[in-house]
Amino acid sequence: MRVKQVALLILISKFLFSCATTRTPVWVKEFGQRTFSKDGIEGIGFAKFDKKNKSTLVEARHSAYNQAIKNLAIKLKTEVKGVLQHKMEDKISYVDKKYQQHATDQVDSLTNIMFETLLGRKYFEEYIDYKNSFYWVYVWTTKAELYKVIEEELQKQELQNIAIMKSAIQQLKNVDEYISNRNIISAISLLSQISTQLKEIKGVYVVDKIDNITLFFDVQNKLNKLLSSFNFVPLTQTSIETILGPQDNLELVVKCELNYDKNVIPIISLPLKTKVGKGNVDLQPVAVTDTDGIAKFKVYNLFAKENIVEVLIDTASLTQQWKNPDYLSNFKIVFHIVAKELKETKKFVVDVKCKNTVMIDFIKSQLVSGLKTQGFNIGNFDNADYIISATVDTEYIGDKITLPDGTQKPFAEIYSGNISVEIKDVKTQKIQLSKSYSGIKGFGRTKKEAEENVVKKLVETTVEFINSNF
Repeated sequence: MRVKQVALLILISKFLFSCATTRTPVWVKEFGQRTFSKDGIEGIGFAKFDKKNKSTLVEARHSAYNQAIKNLAIKLKTEVKGVLQHKMEDKISYVDKKYQQHATDQVDSLTNIMFETLLGRKYFEEYIDYKNSFYWVYVWTTKAELYKVIEEELQKQELQNIAIMKSAIQQLKNVDEYISNRNIISAISLLSQISTQLKEIKGVYVVDKIDNITLFFDVQNKLNKLLSSFNFVPLTQTSIETILGPQDNLELVVKCELNYDKNVIPIISLPLKTKVGKGNVDLQPVAVTDTDGIAKFKVYNLFAKENIVEVLIDTASLTQQWKNPDYLSNFKIVFHIVAKELKETKKFVVDVKCKNTVMIDFIKSQLVSGLKTQGFNIGNFDNADYIISATVDTEYIGDKITLPDGTQKPFAEIYSGNISVEIKDVKTQKIQLSKSYSGIKGFGRTKKEAEENVVKKLVETTVEFINSNF
């Protein structure tokens, strides 16, 4: 089995290195003394192998080949770059001085493309020096081949890139039309596309005395100018105080516009979205700016007292027409919405009627105290939104209670009381809430104490009802 493996290795080695010459070539004999190809565009590499281990030939050949290619590349890139700079010299002259480094970079990028093509068309020889255990590789090309590749690649690149530039110049005119028609998003999207296309160009090309590098930066500057003039403003207060619960007319209104070339241009058809940062809000999730650049978001319900709502540009929707709308993700408007219960936002006044006029002040003080404890904003008649009117009747029952057998037994002073309450809207004069309670009893050691106790019970029951239903 081992004999078969050795035989197979020998066959593979013979196949791999059948192109290696048997006589010592002059480029090995005189290595380091001169160049050997016609134009001197060459590279030589060598690597040592182990005579006793034929398998090391593979590694040695690989190392020698890489070294030769590396040496060839140094000369080849210099030659290619020199030729390209000469051929593009007149085109580079069109490039603005401040972009000269970019022109150099463009020539370098084109050099790399042609370099890779030339490497695929190189010539090479190999030699195995068994005596000294060295594997040699010699690679070269000719200026004729170099010029041929450059001409072929330049023609291909020029055909492709001139078409891109002509398209870009025409599209720039469309950008101006979009801006004049207030279709800013389409203008920004188109500028981004043009910029991406121009960035793909390798080398320097001129169309109608416009070079691709200057054109690229003109496009970028126009795009940056548009983006930097973007303005996102609220048209409603960003600090809002309202009532808790369902909302009738609460809207968050924003406007998007450009301050461009001393003109204010509304941005139409811009998709926006909302995000609840704090609290619990039911509101319109998305909207699109109208012809005035305005978008409105309806707030349907507020379930929390402290709420933060952000209005942002819906960049995800823009990706369909604009590949990289991330710049606009920085724009947002934050609304702080404080929602209070109706009893906290409206002002109430208490009015009391009672046949026993002596008790009116006591009844009123009990009502006011109870309502304030529940969070009601109690004021006076001058600024009241609602009037809470209470009519109270008290009646002395006696000091005895009737037992089941019909006999009466001394117990305590007893009062019975009734109360009727209604809440009226001051503006509309409409009754918002009403309730009556009767037959409530109060006890005390004295008549006064008993009457006050029945009043307290009446008020406590009434306040609980108002707080639960208003």
